[in-house]
Amino acid sequence: MPEISVIMSTYNEKIDYLRQAIESVQNQTFTNFEFIIILDNPENDAIRNCVYKYAEEDQRIKVIENENNLGLTQSLNKAIRIASGIYMSRMDADDIMHKNCLECELKVIQKFNLDFVSASKINIDERGNRLGKYINDFSPKQMRKLLPYDNSVNHSTVMVRLDKVRKENGYREIPSCEDYDLWLRMLFHGCNMRILPNVFLLYRMHADSICGKDAYQLYQSKRFLLKLCQQSKKNITVWEDNNAFETFLRMQDMSQKKKKIFNQAYEMMHKGISLFQNKKYRESGKVLLNAISLDRSVLWILWNKFSYQIRKVFVLYFVFI
Repeated sequence: MPEISVIMSTYNEKIDYLRQAIESVQNQTFTNFEFIIILDNPENDAIRNCVYKYAEEDQRIKVIENENNLGLTQSLNKAIRIASGIYMSRMDADDIMHKNCLECELKVIQKFNLDFVSASKINIDERGNRLGKYINDFSPKQMRKLLPYDNSVNHSTVMVRLDKVRKENGYREIPSCEDYDLWLRMLFHGCNMRILPNVFLLYRMHADSICGKDAYQLYQSKRFLLKLCQQSKKNITVWEDNNAFETFLRMQDMSQKKKKIFNQAYEMMHKGISLFQNKKYRESGKVLLNAISLDRSVLWILWNKFSYQIRKVFVLYFVFI
């Protein structure tokens, strides 16, 4: 029986990216795993042919075809139901896993009796050029202090006990935050979680990754989850209401006009942040003020980014275990 079930869902990824992702899993130094690949676009023959070719050459690969496009959440849950490993490892179809990822994470999760571990990453662009390194090193105690305020987990670096995931009934339909929602539910239900400083992933950034069409959906999903985090401090059962997100959205302005304005402000905000990082403070201030005046929701995002960084410094300095 495989010890690890690596789970990947495909849709419309470029074939070159998909090949790199699959081969990075195949070339792991740890070999006792099954590799479940969900084909979530029945009309994409190029991806189907590519995946089946690998499956013919590698018996560890199991291919599951959806009759219709189900989306990421349902596809991952489908894989979770049939997985036979003790642990689940997540992989996206356009990222690249470091060859030691499975071996090292498994050693850590077993040595420290953890339920969940993830790692750090390097962002790359569509051509494979490195954009920046993002390192986190959080102990289980630090995770309990930080995760309810921001998602510091790189999804494609996660290794987690499958029984814990199944106990939570897998992922829920919370667009752009289905992973964060699952990690939070696990955290509040007592799971031991850790983030490693080891860089085990090349994470591919696309042109629309930062300011994409789903920016407003991401904003609303994150607002909802952070609201639940605050409520769950008094009542842990808030995580059990599967209709809560739909109820929350009905109270929000989800019109196309609102989304368009927000996306413009969101893109402007990231431009302002980039200018600030390049020490162009006056230009940054002007751009950020324009973004806030366009949509005040940006102010909430900026405040949460700032307050999280302050909290992170405090937690890393004072919380050691």
